[in-house]
Amino acid sequence: MIDDRLNFNTQVDYACEKAAKAIYVLGRIIPNNAGPSSSKRRPLASVSSSIVMYGGPVWVAALKTQRNRVKLSNTFRFVAKWSASTYRTISPEEVCVIAGMIPISFILV
Repeated sequence: MIDDRLNFNTQVDYACEKAAKAIYVLGRIIPNNAGPSSSKRRPLASVSSSIVMYGGPVWVAALKTQRNRVKLSNTFRFVAKWSASTYRTISPEEVCVIAGMIPISFILV
């Protein structure tokens, strides 16, 4: 998806929305509390993180804007939060450490 200004905002929005939908559907199958352990959730979370990172090398220029970095970070935080079954008030870096995932700010930059 290429927009008129070539800043890939629509691509970032689409990837984040698709990943959030995937986690939402998986979350309906596997409940957040009293469900399987995080070792069983991690492969399911990798599906969503792969959706977010797909095409990353192509639209790496989109990460120059603060808007896109925040959008990707929030989506990746949501994936890691679901994988680790943590509270929503946890920071993105902390939840990635608990979930055993690398923060997206280190992956795409």
